Amino acid sequence: MNSIDAFQRRLRNETITVEKEIASHNRQLEALNQRLQGLRRAAELLESEQAAVVELLQTGTGNGLTIARQMPIAPASRQKKAVANPTAAHRGVGRSSQIDSSKARIGLHAGAASHDGGLTRLDMMAAVLRRHPRRSVRELIALLNKEYRWKTTESAVTGHLYTRRDKFVHTPPDRATNRPVTWSAK
Repeated sequence: MNSIDAFQRRLRNETITVEKEIASHNRQLEALNQRLQGLRRAAELLESEQAAVVELLQTGTGNGLTIARQMPIAPASRQKKAVANPTAAHRGVGRSSQIDSSKARIGLHAGAASHDGGLTRLDMMAAVLRRHPRRSVRELIALLNKEYRWKTTESAVTGHLYTRRDKFVHTPPDRATNRPVTWSAK
């Protein structure tokens, strides 16, 4: 009878192990289904309207949870310089800015990136390019990360550079020597 009892114990242990694996896979399946629903919703929002696109750009997803992306805070010495220059603060009025996703709004008088004199992303890019002219997009991203802790993408920076021709100029690419476009502040 001992061999039968041992066999029954082994069967129960195997059954428990398989049930635990099934439960684990079911949890993974539920998480993947939630992620799939989120991605499908994101695709729908992208196709729907501009306000939805702004909401998507201002939020990201991590493990199914929505995480609001925050604008990096500039050091206090740089904030004081921005406040001391009234023309720089005046330039920020009238453009859209990144704000809390629940209060997403675009248009005139949306305000600067921060109501307490913080720098906008364009101001950060212009300041870096004034200090370090003739930089490629990748070099500019590295400098923005180093000086302002702004981790951005090439497409975001390139979009700002090409749409704000009044602030930034670039050199033509030199395909013969394989030199990329370099940017400077006006």
